[in-house]
Amino acid sequence: TLIELLVVIAIIGILVALLLPAVQQAREAARRTQCKNNLKQYGLALHNYHDTYGKFPGAGGWAVGTRGWDWELETSPHVSWHVRILPFMDQLPLYAQMKMNEMYQDRAILSDGSRTWSKSVPYGRCPSDNSNEREWNECVQTSYSGSLGSQSTPSAGGAGCEPYEQYAEKYKLAGHGNFWTKEQISGMFSRMVGADISTADVTDGTSNTIMVGEILAKCHDHKAGWTHYNGMGSAHASTVTPINDLTTCENAPVAKITYTACTNQNNWNFSWGFKSNHTGGAHFLFCDGTVRFLSENINHPNFQALGGRRDSKVVGEY
Repeated sequence: TLIELLVVIAIIGILVALLLPAVQQAREAARRTQCKNNLKQYGLALHNYHDTYGKFPGAGGWAVGTRGWDWELETSPHVSWHVRILPFMDQLPLYAQMKMNEMYQDRAILSDGSRTWSKSVPYGRCPSDNSNEREWNECVQTSYSGSLGSQSTPSAGGAGCEPYEQYAEKYKLAGHGNFWTKEQISGMFSRMVGADISTADVTDGTSNTIMVGEILAKCHDHKAGWTHYNGMGSAHASTVTPINDLTTCENAPVAKITYTACTNQNNWNFSWGFKSNHTGGAHFLFCDGTVRFLSENINHPNFQALGGRRDSKVVGEY
């Protein structure tokens, strides 16, 4: 009868409504597992690099020459740390094709004339990241960034971007990672070359220090791809901004901060924050090779302490 048919349809609708969230949760759980595995692969590659060279790779390509800040010094490979660890991620053929010491405009050209920034690399993308894979000039984006630690970065203009800068360490005098000695760098990476940070410099303990974390490329002001030494998000990010603070994302609603003038285009502190599309937090690779999911509600000073490698602030429960 019609009534029986309607009852059956209603029951089916209820079952679908009950099962659909479970299916979505299962899919997201699988994506989170893959994302975690990606970071583990980065951890293995970074430690193999360290075992080979006695230090972790530099994140930047800036150098200081006779003209002051100089990004054209041929003594400095103009590539990100993602590029430097390619041989340790079974990508030696791609690495061997790169022209490392050419000027800014040409540094990402392969020996066959194609662009490295248009190449995808294994483990470079979190399945939950809904950023466009290719942004400016077809540059392939990554979902993972090295940590500058609690390193303050300047504003490029605008107002209302100050709430979290108070948490930056005294090393903020180094600017947005612009220093070539490890003494002035809070975290594991620098925007400059030559920081030469090793496990011996992680005096807070490798299990207490963030090395790499998740980012959303769409929320960054720089989208020049995973090869770019100054790719902001791809090369380095800061713990000054809370996890998953989306106020800086294009068209994102004002979330934790009510300052509408603060965007990813006018303040690098907020542009360079760690973010993910996972509910409740983001994955982070620590210096001991472990991967942990940190809550977006983590006590903010504790988050800063985890970002610093030698601030003598060892965090217990977080």
